[in-house]
Amino acid sequence: MKLNLRLALCLTGAALASGQLSALDIKQDIKFGLQGTLAYPTSDLGDKGLLDSSLGYGLGAHMVIDFYGGHAIVPRCDYTYFEKSSPTRKVQTLQLGADYNYYFSKQVNKGCYVGAGAGFGMAKFEMNLPGMSDDDTPNTVYGSVSAGYMFTPNMGAELRYTYAKYEPEIFGAKADITAPTLAATFIYRF
Repeated sequence: MKLNLRLALCLTGAALASGQLSALDIKQDIKFGLQGTLAYPTSDLGDKGLLDSSLGYGLGAHMVIDFYGGHAIVPRCDYTYFEKSSPTRKVQTLQLGADYNYYFSKQVNKGCYVGAGAGFGMAKFEMNLPGMSDDDTPNTVYGSVSAGYMFTPNMGAELRYTYAKYEPEIFGAKADITAPTLAATFIYRF
């Protein structure tokens, strides 16, 4: 009996919520996209002892949920890879999160936009020294801000600043590594 009551309440709540959303006249156009990135590590991540400001590259996927008046929510997944040799140091990040984007043209996927987001980041830090190696995979939350321009409804470019702080343990020492990155991204949506 309790299960049927809970099911009825859930279905009633869903029906009421869908009625409220349609009353607000919310568009729900969805587009999917891919992004290719060149990333520049700054702060501790870019220090001479770690990546020495070596450029990284990345790939990602996202979904754009278009709301009325130039507002969009963008769930996204980003993978970025950095490597520095002599000795070999590698940092890989996988970030899952969502951004809010505002388009100044009042139309999503048209013209200039700004955004901010947050999510969860996973990283793998690897260090190979002569005769020994170690790695660690810390996790953290991240925040981001971005600005971009959609040249067409399907192609655009974006500058994105992401801030995260990781605490990897390498060779028995735990370090606090602030890992902000500045990324230049090419966007393709379909």
